[in-house]
Amino acid sequence: MSDTDEHQVVHLWSLDEDVVLVGGDDDFETVLSGRWGAQRLKTDGLVREALRRMQLGPVRLTNVGQAPGTGAPGCLILLPVLREVAHLVVRTIAMDDLLGPLLSAHPLSRDAVFRLGAVPADRRFRLVVGTSLVLRADGLVMEVRDSAYRVVVHRPEAVWIVGMLTRPCRAEEAVAALPLPAGVTRGVIGYLLAAGMAVPVDPPPGVPVDPAPGFPVDPSPGVPVAPLPGATVASPPGFPVDTPPGVPVDPLRVVPPPGAPAPPRYGPSGSSGLPALPAPDVS
Repeated sequence: MSDTDEHQVVHLWSLDEDVVLVGGDDDFETVLSGRWGAQRLKTDGLVREALRRMQLGPVRLTNVGQAPGTGAPGCLILLPVLREVAHLVVRTIAMDDLLGPLLSAHPLSRDAVFRLGAVPADRRFRLVVGTSLVLRADGLVMEVRDSAYRVVVHRPEAVWIVGMLTRPCRAEEAVAALPLPAGVTRGVIGYLLAAGMAVPVDPPPGVPVDPAPGFPVDPSPGVPVAPLPGATVASPPGFPVDTPPGVPVDPLRVVPPPGAPAPPRYGPSGSSGLPALPAPDVS
Protein backbone atom coordinates (compact mmCIF):
# COMPACT_ATOMS: atom_id res chain seq x y z
CA MET A 1 0.00 0.00 0.00
CA SER A 2 1.32 3.40 -0.88
CA ASP A 3 1.83 6.04 1.76
CA THR A 4 -1.13 8.16 0.71
CA ASP A 5 -4.48 9.17 2.12
CA GLU A 6 -6.25 7.25 -0.63
CA HIS A 7 -8.01 5.10 1.96
CA GLN A 8 -9.92 6.86 4.68
CA VAL A 9 -10.74 5.87 8.23
CA VAL A 10 -14.15 4.33 8.85
CA HIS A 11 -15.71 4.27 12.33
CA LEU A 12 -18.11 1.42 13.00
CA TRP A 13 -20.50 0.65 15.84
CA SER A 14 -22.06 -2.65 16.90
CA LEU A 15 -23.68 -4.25 19.93
CA ASP A 16 -21.73 -6.78 21.94
CA GLU A 17 -22.46 -10.33 20.87
CA ASP A 18 -24.34 -11.22 24.07
CA VAL A 19 -26.77 -8.28 23.85
CA VAL A 20 -30.42 -9.10 23.11
CA LEU A 21 -33.00 -6.54 21.97
CA VAL A 22 -36.61 -6.83 23.05
CA GLY A 23 -39.57 -4.49 22.97
CA GLY A 24 -40.49 -2.41 26.00
CA ASP A 25 -43.81 -1.53 27.58
CA ASP A 26 -44.82 0.60 24.58
CA ASP A 27 -43.73 1.50 21.06
CA PHE A 28 -41.27 4.10 22.39
CA GLU A 29 -39.18 1.82 24.57
CA THR A 30 -36.52 -0.77 23.78
CA VAL A 31 -34.86 -3.08 26.31
CA LEU A 32 -31.23 -4.13 25.86
CA SER A 33 -30.31 -7.22 27.89
CA GLY A 34 -26.63 -8.05 28.41
CA ARG A 35 -24.18 -9.46 30.91
CA TRP A 36 -24.89 -6.58 33.32
CA GLY A 37 -28.65 -6.91 33.25
CA ALA A 38 -31.32 -5.06 31.30
CA GLN A 39 -31.40 -1.42 30.33
CA ARG A 40 -34.45 0.41 29.04
CA LEU A 41 -34.15 3.14 26.43
CA LYS A 42 -36.63 5.60 25.03
CA THR A 43 -36.41 5.03 21.28
CA ASP A 44 -38.11 6.00 18.06
CA GLY A 45 -38.16 4.15 14.76
CA LEU A 46 -34.74 5.47 13.69
CA VAL A 47 -33.00 4.37 16.89
CA ARG A 48 -34.72 0.97 16.95
CA GLU A 49 -33.66 0.29 13.38
CA ALA A 50 -30.08 1.35 14.10
CA LEU A 51 -29.89 -0.90 17.17
CA ARG A 52 -31.33 -3.81 15.16
CA ARG A 53 -28.64 -3.37 12.52
CA MET A 54 -25.94 -3.00 15.17
CA GLN A 55 -27.02 -6.34 16.61
CA LEU A 56 -26.24 -7.96 13.26
CA GLY A 57 -22.76 -6.42 12.93
CA PRO A 58 -20.74 -3.19 12.70
CA VAL A 59 -22.49 -0.28 10.99
CA ARG A 60 -21.59 3.28 10.02
CA LEU A 61 -23.82 5.74 11.78
CA THR A 62 -23.64 8.03 8.76
CA ASN A 63 -25.48 5.35 6.77
CA VAL A 64 -28.42 5.15 9.16
CA GLY A 65 -30.30 7.97 7.47
CA GLN A 66 -31.99 11.17 8.56
CA ALA A 67 -34.11 11.78 11.59
CA PRO A 68 -37.77 11.73 10.51
CA GLY A 69 -39.35 15.15 10.31
CA THR A 70 -36.11 17.05 10.95
CA GLY A 71 -33.80 16.33 8.03
CA ALA A 72 -30.91 16.16 10.51
CA PRO A 73 -28.35 13.33 10.15
CA GLY A 74 -29.38 10.28 12.12
CA CYS A 75 -26.03 10.15 13.92
CA LEU A 76 -26.96 13.33 15.80
CA ILE A 77 -29.91 11.45 17.31
CA LEU A 78 -28.04 8.17 17.82
CA LEU A 79 -24.88 9.40 19.54
CA PRO A 80 -26.55 10.54 22.79
CA VAL A 81 -28.46 7.25 22.96
CA LEU A 82 -25.37 5.14 22.38
CA ARG A 83 -23.49 7.00 25.11
CA GLU A 84 -26.10 5.70 27.56
CA VAL A 85 -25.26 2.11 26.60
CA ALA A 86 -21.52 2.49 25.98
CA HIS A 87 -20.90 -0.63 28.08
CA LEU A 88 -22.83 -2.65 25.49
CA VAL A 89 -21.28 -1.14 22.35
CA VAL A 90 -18.24 -2.43 20.45
CA ARG A 91 -16.20 0.29 18.73
CA THR A 92 -14.38 -0.65 15.52
CA ILE A 93 -12.01 1.19 13.21
CA ALA A 94 -11.57 0.18 9.57
CA MET A 95 -10.45 1.48 6.20
CA ASP A 96 -12.73 1.98 3.23
CA ASP A 97 -10.93 -0.75 1.27
CA LEU A 98 -13.57 -3.44 2.01
CA LEU A 99 -10.92 -5.77 3.47
CA GLY A 100 -12.41 -5.90 6.94
CA PRO A 101 -11.93 -4.05 10.22
CA LEU A 102 -8.52 -3.12 11.59
CA LEU A 103 -9.20 -3.20 15.30
CA SER A 104 -12.15 -3.52 17.70
CA ALA A 105 -12.59 -2.45 21.34
CA HIS A 106 -14.95 -4.65 23.38
CA PRO A 107 -16.32 -3.41 26.74
CA LEU A 108 -15.49 -5.44 29.85
CA SER A 109 -17.04 -3.24 32.54
CA ARG A 110 -20.41 -1.74 33.36
CA ASP A 111 -18.58 1.59 33.66
CA ALA A 112 -16.83 1.37 30.27
CA VAL A 113 -16.69 4.71 28.44
CA PHE A 114 -14.94 5.06 25.08
CA ARG A 115 -13.64 8.63 24.80
CA LEU A 116 -12.14 9.08 21.36
CA GLY A 117 -10.29 12.32 20.71
CA ALA A 118 -7.55 13.85 18.59
CA VAL A 119 -4.06 12.41 19.08
CA PRO A 120 -1.60 15.18 20.07
CA ALA A 121 1.34 15.39 17.67
CA ASP A 122 3.83 16.65 20.27
CA ARG A 123 3.48 13.83 22.80
CA ARG A 124 4.87 10.31 22.90
CA PHE A 125 2.77 7.23 23.58
CA ARG A 126 3.47 3.62 24.40
CA LEU A 127 1.60 0.45 25.32
CA VAL A 128 0.63 0.09 28.96
CA VAL A 129 3.26 -1.89 30.85
CA GLY A 130 1.85 -5.35 31.44
CA THR A 131 -0.26 -5.47 28.26
CA SER A 132 -0.82 -9.07 27.19
CA LEU A 133 -1.05 -10.05 23.53
CA VAL A 134 -2.52 -13.48 22.77
CA LEU A 135 -3.21 -14.85 19.30
CA ARG A 136 -6.70 -16.32 19.14
CA ALA A 137 -9.08 -17.37 16.41
CA ASP A 138 -10.59 -13.89 16.06
CA GLY A 139 -7.24 -12.06 15.97
CA LEU A 140 -4.53 -10.73 18.25
CA VAL A 141 -6.22 -10.05 21.59
CA MET A 142 -4.83 -7.26 23.80
CA GLU A 143 -5.72 -7.04 27.47
CA VAL A 144 -4.59 -4.96 30.44
CA ARG A 145 -5.40 -5.84 34.02
CA ASP A 146 -8.40 -3.86 35.34
CA SER A 147 -8.99 -2.23 31.94
CA ALA A 148 -12.56 -1.48 30.90
CA TYR A 149 -11.90 -2.79 27.36
CA ARG A 150 -10.38 -5.70 25.52
CA VAL A 151 -8.94 -4.94 22.08
CA VAL A 152 -8.92 -7.38 19.17
CA VAL A 153 -6.50 -6.60 16.33
CA HIS A 154 -7.87 -8.05 13.08
CA ARG A 155 -5.37 -7.04 10.38
CA PRO A 156 -1.57 -6.88 10.08
CA GLU A 157 -1.69 -3.14 9.36
CA ALA A 158 -2.96 -2.57 12.90
CA VAL A 159 -0.32 -4.95 14.27
CA TRP A 160 2.36 -2.70 12.71
CA ILE A 161 0.99 0.27 14.62
CA VAL A 162 0.80 -1.70 17.88
CA GLY A 163 4.44 -2.70 17.35
CA MET A 164 5.48 0.95 17.05
CA LEU A 165 4.13 1.56 20.56
CA THR A 166 6.27 -1.05 22.27
CA ARG A 167 8.54 1.89 23.05
CA PRO A 168 7.72 5.61 23.39
CA CYS A 169 6.73 6.96 19.99
CA ARG A 170 5.03 10.07 18.63
CA ALA A 171 2.14 9.61 16.24
CA GLU A 172 4.02 11.42 13.49
CA GLU A 173 7.00 9.09 13.94
CA ALA A 174 4.69 6.14 13.39
CA VAL A 175 3.16 7.88 10.36
CA ALA A 176 6.62 8.39 8.84
CA ALA A 177 7.74 4.83 9.54
CA LEU A 178 4.70 2.88 8.28
CA PRO A 179 3.36 2.50 4.72
CA LEU A 180 -0.16 3.46 5.79
CA PRO A 181 -2.37 6.50 5.34
CA ALA A 182 -1.59 9.02 8.05
CA GLY A 183 -5.21 9.16 9.18
CA VAL A 184 -5.32 5.40 9.65
CA THR A 185 -2.18 5.37 11.80
CA ARG A 186 -3.40 8.24 13.98
CA GLY A 187 -6.86 6.66 14.18
CA VAL A 188 -5.59 3.30 15.45
CA ILE A 189 -3.41 5.04 18.06
CA GLY A 190 -6.48 7.00 19.14
CA TYR A 191 -8.46 3.78 19.59
CA LEU A 192 -5.66 2.23 21.66
CA LEU A 193 -5.63 5.31 23.88
CA ALA A 194 -9.42 5.34 24.27
CA ALA A 195 -9.45 1.63 25.14
CA GLY A 196 -6.72 2.01 27.77
CA MET A 197 -4.15 -0.08 25.90
CA ALA A 198 -1.76 2.87 25.38
CA VAL A 199 -0.89 5.89 27.50
CA PRO A 200 1.08 9.13 27.03
CA VAL A 201 4.60 9.12 28.49
CA ASP A 202 5.21 12.87 28.27
CA PRO A 203 3.44 15.49 30.40
CA PRO A 204 1.22 17.97 28.56
CA PRO A 205 3.03 21.12 27.33
CA GLY A 206 3.62 23.65 30.11
CA VAL A 207 3.32 21.13 32.95
CA PRO A 208 6.58 21.00 34.98
CA VAL A 209 8.05 17.68 35.98
CA ASP A 210 8.65 17.31 39.72
CA PRO A 211 12.07 15.80 40.47
CA ALA A 212 12.46 12.95 42.89
CA PRO A 213 12.71 14.21 46.50
CA GLY A 214 16.26 15.20 47.44
CA PHE A 215 17.71 15.03 43.94
CA PRO A 216 19.06 18.22 42.31
CA VAL A 217 17.98 18.81 38.73
CA ASP A 218 20.31 20.11 35.99
CA PRO A 219 22.95 21.92 38.08
CA SER A 220 24.97 24.44 36.11
CA PRO A 221 28.49 23.29 35.10
CA GLY A 222 31.05 24.11 37.78
CA VAL A 223 28.47 24.81 40.49
CA PRO A 224 29.08 22.58 43.51
CA VAL A 225 26.13 20.53 44.65
CA ALA A 226 25.52 20.59 48.39
CA PRO A 227 25.08 17.28 50.15
CA LEU A 228 21.49 16.17 50.38
CA PRO A 229 19.89 17.35 53.62
CA GLY A 230 19.57 14.59 56.15
CA ALA A 231 21.55 12.13 54.04
CA THR A 232 23.89 9.76 55.86
CA VAL A 233 26.52 7.50 54.39
CA ALA A 234 26.90 4.06 55.90
CA SER A 235 30.50 2.88 55.92
CA PRO A 236 31.86 -0.62 56.45
CA PRO A 237 32.90 -1.40 60.02
CA GLY A 238 36.33 0.01 60.88
CA PHE A 239 36.50 2.52 58.03
CA PRO A 240 36.89 6.20 59.03
CA VAL A 241 34.41 8.65 57.55
CA ASP A 242 34.70 12.41 56.95
CA THR A 243 38.45 12.68 57.59
CA PRO A 244 39.60 16.29 57.00
CA PRO A 245 41.90 16.82 53.98
CA GLY A 246 45.63 16.53 54.81
CA VAL A 247 45.18 14.47 57.97
CA PRO A 248 47.08 11.18 57.70
CA VAL A 249 44.90 8.13 57.94
CA ASP A 250 46.10 5.14 59.90
CA PRO A 251 46.06 1.79 58.12
CA LEU A 252 42.51 0.55 58.10
CA ARG A 253 41.70 -1.96 60.72
CA VAL A 254 38.70 -4.10 59.89
CA VAL A 255 36.63 -4.92 62.94
CA PRO A 256 35.03 -8.37 62.67
CA PRO A 257 31.37 -8.62 63.60
CA PRO A 258 30.45 -10.01 67.02
CA GLY A 259 30.66 -13.78 67.26
CA ALA A 260 32.88 -14.19 64.18
CA PRO A 261 35.69 -16.81 64.49
CA ALA A 262 39.13 -15.43 65.21
CA PRO A 263 41.41 -15.13 62.15
CA PRO A 264 44.44 -17.47 61.95
CA ARG A 265 47.71 -16.25 63.44
CA TYR A 266 50.59 -15.71 61.05
CA GLY A 267 54.12 -16.32 62.27
CA PRO A 268 57.23 -14.39 61.25
CA SER A 269 57.79 -16.67 58.27
CA GLY A 270 54.33 -16.08 56.98
CA SER A 271 53.00 -19.45 58.06
CA SER A 272 49.54 -19.59 59.53
CA GLY A 273 50.26 -22.27 62.08
CA LEU A 274 48.14 -24.79 60.16
CA PRO A 275 49.57 -28.21 59.23
CA ALA A 276 51.52 -28.01 56.01
CA LEU A 277 50.21 -29.93 53.03
CA PRO A 278 52.58 -32.41 51.40
CA ALA A 279 54.29 -31.14 48.30
CA PRO A 280 52.88 -32.58 45.07
CA ASP A 281 54.95 -35.21 43.29
CA VAL A 282 55.91 -33.68 39.96
CA SER A 283 58.65 -36.23 39.05
